[in-house]
Amino acid sequence: MRLVKYIAIAIVNGFGVVIGIIWVAVPTTLAQPSLNYQLALSARQPERETPQSLSELYKLRDRLKLQLDNLAKNPDSAPFPAELWKSAIHRQQSQTLTQQLQNVQSQIQIEERAKYNWDDAAKLAAQAVLIGRTSNPSSATWEQSQRLWQLAINTLRLIPHDSFLADGAIDKTIEYQGNLSVATYEMQVARSVEKVRAEEEEIRERARQEQEKKEFARREIERKEQEKKDRARKELERQEFQRQELARKERERQELARKELERQELEKQELARKELERQEFQRQELARQELEKQELARKELDRQELERQELARKELERQELERQELARQELERQELARQALARQELERQELERNQQATSQPTPESTATPTPAPVTPAASPPNFFFAGDTNRDGQINEQDEAGKEQWSLSKGALILFNDRNNERGKIPTWKQTKVSAPRRAAMLSQVNLTLSENFKTSQLFITADSIASPHISVFQKTGDGWQPVDISGAKPLVFSTNIVLGVEAKQFADRNWNGTVNLKATAQNNGQEIASTTIQMGVSPWMIPPNTAPVTEVQVSDRGSVNSEFISQLKQAVEPTGAKVKILQGDRTWMQDTQKNGYVQLPENSDIRLFNVALKSNSEPEKNPPVKSTQDRNLKVFKIGNPRSLDPVSQWSDGYGNLQVTPPIPGHPMGRVYYGNSGNASFNPEVLDFIQAQRIQGPPVDIDTSWLLTRQVDEIINFIPTQTPGQYVMAIASPEAGVKLLEELEGRGYGDVKINRGLSTQTTVSAALQNRALIQHNLYLQNQKLNPIIEKLKREFLLRDDQFIQVPVMFGYSGYAWWPNMVNSVPVNGKLLVSNPRGPMIEGVDYTQERLRQLLLPAGVSVSFLDDRYYQELKGNVQSATNTVRKPEDRPFWQSLPNN
Repeated sequence: MRLVKYIAIAIVNGFGVVIGIIWVAVPTTLAQPSLNYQLALSARQPERETPQSLSELYKLRDRLKLQLDNLAKNPDSAPFPAELWKSAIHRQQSQTLTQQLQNVQSQIQIEERAKYNWDDAAKLAAQAVLIGRTSNPSSATWEQSQRLWQLAINTLRLIPHDSFLADGAIDKTIEYQGNLSVATYEMQVARSVEKVRAEEEEIRERARQEQEKKEFARREIERKEQEKKDRARKELERQEFQRQELARKERERQELARKELERQELEKQELARKELERQEFQRQELARQELEKQELARKELDRQELERQELARKELERQELERQELARQELERQELARQALARQELERQELERNQQATSQPTPESTATPTPAPVTPAASPPNFFFAGDTNRDGQINEQDEAGKEQWSLSKGALILFNDRNNERGKIPTWKQTKVSAPRRAAMLSQVNLTLSENFKTSQLFITADSIASPHISVFQKTGDGWQPVDISGAKPLVFSTNIVLGVEAKQFADRNWNGTVNLKATAQNNGQEIASTTIQMGVSPWMIPPNTAPVTEVQVSDRGSVNSEFISQLKQAVEPTGAKVKILQGDRTWMQDTQKNGYVQLPENSDIRLFNVALKSNSEPEKNPPVKSTQDRNLKVFKIGNPRSLDPVSQWSDGYGNLQVTPPIPGHPMGRVYYGNSGNASFNPEVLDFIQAQRIQGPPVDIDTSWLLTRQVDEIINFIPTQTPGQYVMAIASPEAGVKLLEELEGRGYGDVKINRGLSTQTTVSAALQNRALIQHNLYLQNQKLNPIIEKLKREFLLRDDQFIQVPVMFGYSGYAWWPNMVNSVPVNGKLLVSNPRGPMIEGVDYTQERLRQLLLPAGVSVSFLDDRYYQELKGNVQSATNTVRKPEDRPFWQSLPNN
């Protein structure tokens, strides 16, 4: 039986398709054209003026009216009979123009009616599509969809054949007829399925009724008795319900009357409030203008005062450096005097021991002659121990001076060389076993040169107890680099020219200042006969600014959702000479996974540059280190442990929230700044690490507590200009965003769409009518962004003309309401910016054009990328990418203020 039913359904389905195709056969698609109109219009209009759109018809109508007006201004009567032919020509021209104007107006009416029918058909089609997408649609649903498709087709048929929309109407009619066929077929299928289900339900119902028939008969008597009681009870309940319903309606009537009175009163109060606000706004505007004048005068005085203070500060720094240099020289003199005294004391003690041994020989001394004594406390040529103190890439006698005192400006440098490369379970500096260096090229060389007098001595290298866990020392032998015991328990392999290599297992941080005191000691028979000490320091980790050249842009492949973004990214980046690295994995926000930095080391009157990346601690299994194609030996390290942050602050530790300025006064390598969200600021361990480098700190905190992501790159970005070494700062401006909308509405573009294709799509007027949104953004400008601008001027010594106020608007939770053009990426003279999807005015994105105008004085080239996928996730271009930038060529020790 079931098989027969399914066969019947199949027959009905096939029949429904045939009926649907026959039913929707295309009749006369469009209304017939007006032949008289076509002949009249074509006979009077030159081919080059034939209108092709409704707007061109409007222009043609206005031009004809203007020509008629010009003819009307010239009189058509002739003073002499001989000039009557001019009057006749004048009237003929007037009649011709009048006839043309009537024809154009007739065609305008046809086009307006055609556009109305087109829009009406589109609305009906949209309703049909919406109904067709209903989950589990019934036959009634499909029937309603079928009716709407038919209405849409009938509406399209009303469009005249001579309309500009005629060809489109034919295509749409064919498309809608296909959809009508689908709806008809689906309706027939649904009806067949419903019929079969109804029959099956009827069979089950009959079986159930037969089974319950006896039971029903037994319960019937009891039911009737119970029904009598229920009817009596329900009658009482009905009467009570009617009474309560009457009382409720009376209360509702009274409540409505009360609310109406309150509404009228509120309207009066609202009108009065708006009038007061208008007056207050005028008063505040006058006060603001006055304050601006005063502020300009104050800023000029502040600038002059800052210049004076800066000159005074530099003079004090110079005096302080001179004082420190004198103190250092005095300490060196005292240390040399102390070493001389110690050397004399050793010589005296050795002489006494030799005299005692000569006067009272032991059996051992009689059997084995004592070796010739080594001259204790050798002079530097006999016991030379130094690294590249003066940082010229060579180790020689010139490196003796000042080798005991390390600073950022002078002293031998050590490179961080994490040999675990993320494979170990514990940090390298906590491991006790020392293996051979993975990259000998990253070892900092130290030379220990001896005379032959020390060939019977034992040589030891020791490090101070604080630094010992954080460094490794190796000796270069014939068998390669061998680990050195820096506890003093095991001597070196003797040679008159010993080459040592030193590496650091970590950078300076909150627990270690990055310096180590290495002591070389020569012992003879357990007695120290010579020693000297050098102090070395870890080369600090630095972040290149956004203004530095880019060698590589990294982005995560998210499949089809960001394929267009990656394609546009490659088209924009590759012509600049940089490469695009596409990675597979779960790293949507590449900017947050790691911060790419670098270190410097002197080499042969030049410097060696090493890329070193600070990796995020969050979700380590999802964030393996990203290796750059530009440097396969990129070093990666981590600071601290992952933090448990509340959902509101979950992005605070992302490295989009850690940025650095270009070189600014007092900070030639730039200065770090970060977003401070109040209760959950950026990771304190990382901030202490930046401070410990003593190059790009102290970090400056920026209030980002009002942003959804809490990240500073949402509102601030440094952009290089065409002039080398010059830059501007792009800063988010909600006030500029509001003014842009007001400007558009004032020019008559209130109905134009903004945020096109996004979930926040609306019109200019609708956005301005959302007073809560407008007031929220103006509040952010006054209470958040303006104080930030003042702080940036104060901390980074920026001028007003260096700020670019980028139009941005933010939602209530702090996300960019349209794609954030501040969250952009400078790449070798080009700026990669989110497509703001602004209003289209005469074929041009108005918001894009505004940014181009703002950046025009700086000579910045802009490429807009389609980052719709990231915008819906509340991020933009910089958050979605990461960059490997070229390190600074100038050595940091030559760039410091005291140099």
